[in-house]
Amino acid sequence: MKQLRRAAAGIAVVDALIVVASVLPGAPLLPMWMTVVACALTVAVLVLTIVKTGTLRAKGLKELLQRLRNALPVWAIVLIAVAFYGGWIIALVTLASDAYAGNLKHENGQYTSTQRKVVRVLTEEQYLAAQAANQRMFGAGAMAVAAGALALGALRPAAEGSSPRA
Repeated sequence: MKQLRRAAAGIAVVDALIVVASVLPGAPLLPMWMTVVACALTVAVLVLTIVKTGTLRAKGLKELLQRLRNALPVWAIVLIAVAFYGGWIIALVTLASDAYAGNLKHENGQYTSTQRKVVRVLTEEQYLAAQAANQRMFGAGAMAVAAGALALGALRPAAEGSSPRA
């Protein structure tokens, strides 16, 4: 479990770097394959964490939060909460804003965006901004999932009575 927690923390940091890189003005965009690989690794770590964790029985949210407090230091819980909730907020705001442009293509020197069967021609600046928004949305969602996997990975040893801090 310790290796999965470390993997989840590492993936969350990579996802956060993708989000930060997509927000910085004038920063070059990361290749899209990096975002795809980070999302795939996030899902893999989450699935492995769920399989290793098994069933967790809690009598309510209060007991679940108490187990989390017993398993992790306060600063780690705060970082996990910021990554989890912040990731979902960033992803949803990006999705709801006009920055998300659907399916982006660059063919024959022309930038296009297809959304709901409507094709728009974009300038290079609009294309790059939409590509950054896509990376930000996927990176932020993956960061939230990785933070959840990290919290879940810390809960299992706490439920068994051992300390995950070791």
